[in-house]
Amino acid sequence: MLPIGMLAQDYTKQIEALKQGFTEKSITPVSAYLSSELKFDPAPAAATPSIFGNLIKGISITDISILDSEKGKAKVKYSLAKFDELPASLKNVFKEASDIYFDGEGKISRIEFVENYIRLQMEKQASSVQAPNPGALAEKYPSKTIEFPAADGLLITGDLYEVNKNSPIILLCHQGGANRNEFLDIARNLNEMGYNCFAIDQRSGGDFAGKTNLTFKRATEKGISTKMQDAGPDLTAAINFLHKRYNKRVIVLGSSYSASLALIEAESNSNVKAVISFSPGAAAISKAISNIKVPFLITSSKEEAPRILKIVKEAKLKSNQRQYIPTTEGFHGASTLWNGQKGAEEYWKEVTRFLTQIK
Repeated sequence: MLPIGMLAQDYTKQIEALKQGFTEKSITPVSAYLSSELKFDPAPAAATPSIFGNLIKGISITDISILDSEKGKAKVKYSLAKFDELPASLKNVFKEASDIYFDGEGKISRIEFVENYIRLQMEKQASSVQAPNPGALAEKYPSKTIEFPAADGLLITGDLYEVNKNSPIILLCHQGGANRNEFLDIARNLNEMGYNCFAIDQRSGGDFAGKTNLTFKRATEKGISTKMQDAGPDLTAAINFLHKRYNKRVIVLGSSYSASLALIEAESNSNVKAVISFSPGAAAISKAISNIKVPFLITSSKEEAPRILKIVKEAKLKSNQRQYIPTTEGFHGASTLWNGQKGAEEYWKEVTRFLTQIK
């Protein structure tokens, strides 16, 4: 029986399967052609499945063509949707043809453009602030830990930053792998602006900035699912808890996956006053966004913006609903607001403008 690669230098089937994977936004079509040795340097081998799966879902490659091939290698050219709208850094990854390597069975063992993309992201990450730092505001605005149950009985932990019981209240919801510590400086900066804040641990998260995600820990111990979509009830419970405590509707600020959940929650929860959504998943919000009646601000890094823009254009937003595309490169999620983060001033200016308009 011939190996998957058939002739040593004929990799048409593999490339077609890879193209189909990008078209369908799924790793399934190409999975049979992936070598067990596939690794994207400099990322560890254990990260290969998640990296490749996220990449296929996140990058809109419309065509992959073979320019030349030899035993163990094919030089390919990629075509991307709306290439001109991509950030310059991402354009450089795809501008030139690059190589895909194959093992002795003709399975894909290395994809050069993925490695280049990962290096680009790691360089960007290295230049960013890695954790929040509230500085002197930590003493000025101490927090109080509060716990309350979700509808399924899971106890949720949160930090309350209260300046005045009569002030507006903002619920702060973290990104994947994080916890309420994501907002150590964001909450206090909002306190300075006159807002009460409540940062919660969601059941989908983890240890971050020296603090354990207690909600995630409890869920894991009880055998409760901790996938990102499972955290929806945590937001619902927190919004309703705050509404009852303050007798007013709640502004929700979401980061990454929580940015999506915040918009989805706003579609049906009348206790939501407005949403600030940092780096939501375009596919996740596509159904909800047209039905949201409350004001919202969606923003992201510049690289993430085109995917969101497509959804926004199709939704026909109201006058108090908008997407903000930064002039700087920005960062993923609410971390772009951290003290000292490059470009944070630009985002804070837009957040301040939005909050002023919805008072």
